Formats: sequence, structure tokens, C-alpha cells
Amino acid sequence: MNMHAARRSSGGLTFIELLIVLFIVGMGWFTLMPNLDLAGDRGDDSLNQVNALIYEARTEAVTNDIRQYVYIDFENGLVKWNGEEVSLPSAVSSGHFNEYPADEGGVEFTIYPAGFSDEVRLVLSDGLTVVLDPLAVRFGEI
Repeated sequence: MNMHAARRSSGGLTFIELLIVLFIVGMGWFTLMPNLDLAGDRGDDSLNQVNALIYEARTEAVTNDIRQYVYIDFENGLVKWNGEEVSLPSAVSSGHFNEYPADEGGVEFTIYPAGFSDEVRLVLSDGLTVVLDPLAVRFGEI
């Protein structure tokens, strides 16, 4: 029996097949990573509560294939969706919506059925700047 024939019938993965498998696993991991809360659940943290509300809206958009509209009320420091309200960590000093300054009253952004959203950047009165990542659809601090 030829040595090459014995190697082919051994049933092992080739280097290219192994690279493809690792690539697929890596893509899955980095797709899942933004949705994981690796810091743990801090139930009293208002930014986590805001992200939980936005995650509900995102789930609704993806599941029902319908755009969801979330309103951020600058004057009262609230995030509103579907009759629910959650407080921001502090009042909003200024905001940007898709790179344009938002009006003083608030901003309404869209979460699309594909699972992404408009970009929103808020400067809070305590100096904290938070950005709604359009791909992860969650607020993060800068």
C-alpha cells in the first residue's frame, strides 16, 4: 500500500479544513461577544437597565420583523419604548443622532429588523459620554 493512500484514508482533518473550522468558530464567537455581559449583572446600574430595555426592543424587532422606535427624553433623562420607561444615569447635556446634533427635547432612534440601530451619542450632565453602538445595539461608555 502506498504511503499517501494510507494517509488519505486515516480520516484526519487537513490543515485547510482545520483553518476553516477555526474561522467559523471565531466568527461565531465574535458575533456573540458584544451581546454578552461579561461584567455580570449589576441590577441597580441604570445604564444596564437602559441596555436591557433596548435589548428587549431589539429582540422584538428581530423576532417580528418590525422596526422598533425608542425615544430618549433629554429633559427628564428617560429612555422610553413600548410604554416602558427607564432612567438614564444622569440628565442629558447634549446628544448626537447619526453624527448630527439632536434637538434639545430628545431623540427617537430606530432599531431595524436586521438587528442594528441608528447611532446615538449622549453627553450626560455628570461628564459621562455614552454611545449606542449600531451593531451591538447597546450603550457603552467612552
